[in-house]
Amino acid sequence: MAYEKISIDNSDVGGDVAVGNIDKSKYYNFSGSKSSYMRFLLEKFKQDQESNAQLIEFIEDLDYYFNKKKNDVIGLEEKLKAANRKKGFIDFAVEAKEHYHRKLYRYQFSEAAQKINLHLLGLVVSYFENEIHPLLEKGEDEQLINSMITERLVTPLLNELDENCLGFTAHDINGMLHFLTGNCHINWT
Repeated sequence: MAYEKISIDNSDVGGDVAVGNIDKSKYYNFSGSKSSYMRFLLEKFKQDQESNAQLIEFIEDLDYYFNKKKNDVIGLEEKLKAANRKKGFIDFAVEAKEHYHRKLYRYQFSEAAQKINLHLLGLVVSYFENEIHPLLEKGEDEQLINSMITERLVTPLLNELDENCLGFTAHDINGMLHFLTGNCHINWT
């Protein structure tokens, strides 16, 4: 068997070099602002849209966020009132939650869209618990908390979206936060 020698000296490839195929679709990188996992999901979503692929069932992990936790008897408004949030904020939260909920339903038959939502909802819970909830526990000023929600939760999630095929806005990310609050996955008190 004869081998041919290939030389790429003094070249700027800007990526991987291989003789054969490189399949990176299995590897997820959660570091940095734009993960290859999110890029993978966004690409899959575009393919689903082109092929009109529809899913028959909800992903079980997304169903966890979608349903209220047991023994949850008070709604979003009461939860935010208990956290001493003002009426204007509560009205915003209710509207944002409903807006996001409609968007979640719109893409309920796309597996990739469900996984994108699941990934983002998981980030909302994590960012809220690590960045915002400690401020609430300290009794920090409402204006600081609102600013930190934007800086530490909304902006990083928008950056995570890369291409943003689902058209998520800052309002939608706020809706995710309040959707999770209404379903008792996030606690403001």
